[in-house]
Amino acid sequence: MAVRFYNRNIPDECHKQMKAIAKSGEGIAWVAFAPGTNRFSIVAKNGGFFNRNIPDECHTQMGELSKNGKKIVCVAFPPAGGNSFSIINDHGEYFNRNIPDECHTQMGELSKNGAKIICVAFPPAGGNHFSIVNNQGAYFNRGIPDECHTQMGELSKNGAKVICVAFPKQGGNSWSVVNDKGGFFNRNIDEEAHMIMQFQSSVYGPVKIVAFDGDGKGWSITSKVTKAEKVCDATKCASIAEIYEKIQARLDGKVVGYACTVGAGAVSTFSQGWARTAADAPAKQFLPSTKITVASVAKFVTAVAAIRVLAKNNVGLDTAIGGHLPSDWKLDASVSSITFRQLLSQSSGIKDYGNVSMDYAQLKKFFTQKVDKTKNTSCQGSEVVNPANPINPNNKGRCYSNYNFAIFRVLLPWIDGFTDDVANRPQKLADAYVKIVEKNVFAPVGVTGMLAKPPASGPQATGYAFSYKFPGTSKGVDWGDGTLIVGAAAWYLAIEDIAAVLFSLNKKDDRILTDAQIQDMETTVMGWDKATDSAGNRWVEKNGGWGANNTTISTSVALFGPGLFGALFLNSDISGEAGVGAETVLHDAWLAAMKSKS
Repeated sequence: MAVRFYNRNIPDECHKQMKAIAKSGEGIAWVAFAPGTNRFSIVAKNGGFFNRNIPDECHTQMGELSKNGKKIVCVAFPPAGGNSFSIINDHGEYFNRNIPDECHTQMGELSKNGAKIICVAFPPAGGNHFSIVNNQGAYFNRGIPDECHTQMGELSKNGAKVICVAFPKQGGNSWSVVNDKGGFFNRNIDEEAHMIMQFQSSVYGPVKIVAFDGDGKGWSITSKVTKAEKVCDATKCASIAEIYEKIQARLDGKVVGYACTVGAGAVSTFSQGWARTAADAPAKQFLPSTKITVASVAKFVTAVAAIRVLAKNNVGLDTAIGGHLPSDWKLDASVSSITFRQLLSQSSGIKDYGNVSMDYAQLKKFFTQKVDKTKNTSCQGSEVVNPANPINPNNKGRCYSNYNFAIFRVLLPWIDGFTDDVANRPQKLADAYVKIVEKNVFAPVGVTGMLAKPPASGPQATGYAFSYKFPGTSKGVDWGDGTLIVGAAAWYLAIEDIAAVLFSLNKKDDRILTDAQIQDMETTVMGWDKATDSAGNRWVEKNGGWGANNTTISTSVALFGPGLFGALFLNSDISGEAGVGAETVLHDAWLAAMKSKS
């Protein structure tokens, strides 16, 4: 049986032995840690086992219970340490030493009528505290957290059976319960461990084993591989799991932190590293729920919102913007005739990159300037600030500009029935735009609480990502509140937020945009940077990057190939790959995972 495991801060030898067992083609049947350091037991599906620094008698009895083709299915160690343990084999036999008397008795009760014990677990409180589970779905608990007992009942409904219970060393109301249908419930375990359980369940298959290291610093998650989602075109296929693996291989240990999503028929997410390092103590893990300012990926968000809001208000994409701005903005004819589609496709004639603050005053100044039609300004790069004659109505060729998208912070509220408040217009417009985007882009897929600033409450109030210079030993940059400049940039998103949006667009489920709108967005490259890569492959992508004080944020979202979506957010540069950002990593991982059909 193929398995997928993920370990964090467990003994190196344990990790190596698990890899050796998996490489040999044998599945892992059980992992257990005894109290203390470098003390563990690994059991293979074929009945073999490897022990390190466990009681001698335990090792001996595992051999006894493995005779005549029998196989160990569970080993457990009470928190008291010493010569205390419980061993169970697949024939329903067990051997206990120095465990609570009641636990031993109840194992006998739960072994009657042909039932077999499959899991025993001991909370760190010690004494008469234990959980026993048999193969018929029955269990007996003593002295474990009430909520754990309740959730075992919930996870046993509709014919499901609990197969693993585990307790971290910190004690209290912290535990993990897993059933045989792929369900699990965690309370107060390491956030990364919870993320890995979700990720492996989505991409590889159901979690089967959860184990917490005896020194309280680590954990091990093992899943049975039952999934192998692939997406194919006429000649090649890409494995979702392999794309993730390529991203991990390139980034793990080489960036401060990152989060990503790759999918087709389902949503999954993965993250590694730190949203904040010890340089900005306390350190915070980078999780799929970690908010990060996404730089120009905000343009993709704005485009989706604009297409939906315009359609809802019966305003065509090829309509001129002139009638949808404040009446006290006196527009040149060359500006008022710009269409919404031209803005969204970076073909408005604006040749200024807009590498300045996109606040209300700047937008009004820019869009109300006089246009000299005799000038023929070419497209300017980001290094050119405030070029002369930046609007060229004679050349509507594609030219990247922040102005094209920041202006939607004014346009969308005006179209959607904004009640003007002249004295407070900049803030009111920005607040209205944020609410419009949340309502029209994120709420349809169940995502709420969207902001263009750091959250003020909840875990993310102190956990949103800073940007760093790898390896993150120097203080990072807090990008702060971007509400008054949001539109072309400044949204704070988590990878799980954008994954829900991309999944909907990729599936064309009509929750956000219709099939026709999505196709139009792709064909005319609205909100995207490109629709194909240099080789002509479908690569509909938008990326972003911000930097300050030698720190970096790099982001990318994409629809690609025959029905894939993906996103990658980084909060630092990549060690050894100067100038390489999120788009390159995501794109390369996809291409590397493409294999010829066989």
